[in-house]
Formats: sequence, C-alpha cells, structure tokens
Amino acid sequence: MPSTPAPVVEHVVELAGNTMFTGPRGAGVTYVESTGSTNADMAAFVRSGGTSFRVLIAGHQDGGRGRFARRWQDTPGTNLAVSVLVPNNRPGRDWGWLSMVAGLAVAKVIEEVGGADRSRVTLKWPNDVLVDLGTDHGGKVCGILSERVDGPAGPHAVIGIGINVSMGVDELPVPTATSLALCGLSHDKDELLASLLVHLDDLLTVWLETGTVRDQYVERCDTIGAPVRITFDTEVVGGGDAAVEGVGVDVDDDGAIVVENSEGRRSFYAGDVNHLRIR
Repeated sequence: MPSTPAPVVEHVVELAGNTMFTGPRGAGVTYVESTGSTNADMAAFVRSGGTSFRVLIAGHQDGGRGRFARRWQDTPGTNLAVSVLVPNNRPGRDWGWLSMVAGLAVAKVIEEVGGADRSRVTLKWPNDVLVDLGTDHGGKVCGILSERVDGPAGPHAVIGIGINVSMGVDELPVPTATSLALCGLSHDKDELLASLLVHLDDLLTVWLETGTVRDQYVERCDTIGAPVRITFDTEVVGGGDAAVEGVGVDVDDDGAIVVENSEGRRSFYAGDVNHLRIR
C-alpha cells in the first residue's frame, strides 16, 4: 500500500485541544521525518536536563525497540512512531501500568477514529492491541515500550507507541502483524494522533493522581476470562517454567496478570500471552 501523508502538527494540536502535552504545562508536539528511535531521543533530552510533558513523532525510525529488546520495524510513511514524555515521581511499583495506559489508549483510538466495532479490537495483556483475529488480515497493530529515564530534573516516563497505519501485506514486519488500512479502518494520521493525545491525557491524569488505571483496564482487557498460554524467555525472567496454561482471571494491583489452573492462582509480571481456542 502507498505511504500516507505526514501529520500536520498544527492540525493535530487543534484537534487535540487542551491536553497535558498541548496545553499550558506542555511543551507541545514535534514531528521529524526520520530518526533512530523516538524513545532514545526523549531519553537523551531528559539526561541533558530537559523536562516537560512533550510529544515526539517520527514518520520512520530505524532503531526502534519493543518489549524484551525486540526490534521494531517499519516502512517509511506507513506508520506512526510516537513517544510521550511524562515527568513524575510516582513510586516504582506504579510504573508497570504505563504500558497498559498506552495499550488502552490505542484500543480506544482504533474504535473512535478507525471506526472499528468493539468486537473487532482485542486488548491482550499487557499491551497488545489486535484487530480482526481470525480473518486473513487480522493481527497486532501496534508496539509499545515504556521506560523510566532519570535526569537532572528527576524521573520521567518515556512511553513509545508504534502504530501500523497503512502497511501492505509485504511490508509487515512479521506475519502476525497487521495495519489499520489492511483491516479496512480509517487511518488519517492527524485524527489518530489527536485522539491518542486526548486518551493518553485522560488515562495519564488518573495514573498521576492514583498510580493505577486498573478499573478501566480490567473492564477492557480481553485476557480476563480467556484460556491462555503464557510463555517465558527463561534467560530474561531468570529461569523457571517455560510455559503456563490456564485461564486469565484478573489483573492485580501491580498490573500482573492472574492465571488460574489446577495448581491454583498465580500472578505473572512478564511473558508472552497467547489466547487459546476453547476446546
């Protein structure tokens, strides 16, 4: 599929209105055609003494990363790479919710701007947003990486979000990915970005005040109630089981997924979740 026009920052800000990024306490929105990594750029800004609620968008990044240091790949002009900077002093136990904030926001954007019915969008723990599973073009539509960066001005959250906007089948990084265009959804970049800033503002405001978004997340997470298989990179998580199967029954106060099986209930803070077919 052809690339889509780059976002117009002034239009994005106008559509988003008064958010923590675009309002009086924010530093606004910056767009660059290409960079290595928007998260790395934000981290460098913090370490050099910078601070503020700000947004960096790139039309292409060639050094992006996902969870567990996986590489994030894109084709120029066919995706959105967004990093938001959130100065805060929340306790460390609260920070795990930030990637879930991002996943929840993206799911809302896909429904609001993309026009997808709720039944088409799956939010899988912790932050995978999938569209149209079970169809030819169904799959994962975005990647998310939340990081803590400390600098002279204190601790900051850098939340990176990569959305596959108009990638064609031959441009997808992995067979399990998809794009908004492939799913037949609206994918105007200005509208997507503005909606994303509004929903991030709503959710981050709650997180900054309370340290969690558990109520909203539990209401929306499709892993709760689903048969699941969680697989682990034992080198990353320090050994133990290679996989666990059960039913996702809850998300605890710290953001861990709670899985129940014949051995009882266990909480997991990291792992790859697959929703299993009901046999």
